[in-house]
Amino acid sequence: MRVRFVSEDEIGSAAEVWYDGLREEEGSPWENYLKKWTPSSAARWFLDSKKRLGAKILVAEKEKIVGINGIISERNSGKGRLFTGIAVSPSYRRQGIGSLLLHRTLLELKREGLRWAEVETIQGIPAAKYLYPKYGGESIQVPA
Repeated sequence: MRVRFVSEDEIGSAAEVWYDGLREEEGSPWENYLKKWTPSSAARWFLDSKKRLGAKILVAEKEKIVGINGIISERNSGKGRLFTGIAVSPSYRRQGIGSLLLHRTLLELKREGLRWAEVETIQGIPAAKYLYPKYGGESIQVPA
């Protein structure tokens, strides 16, 4: 397994993994949201975030890209944002890929001198229940 930053010409492949990973999410909280999105529109969002906000996309690959996480470093606030959340291809789940991506993300943010990381997620999805708490993640209720 290799974790690395994606090249610009691979963003489309990373967006497909993100889309498929969320579409197949247990409990499918993304179903209505993803009706408005396609892998192509997700790729445009990733590219726009890279250009406007300096976002970086980490990918895990095992012969091909199988996991993704987008990171935005907010140096003024000392915070790193996981703007895509961690998504893993359905056929590669429960192999530690999400944990590997999150660990590498946190190391990268620490290397950049950032003290906090945040991800906006939906309560009840596997990453919110199992992955983020393993690394000290805490739930904060945001008013609707």
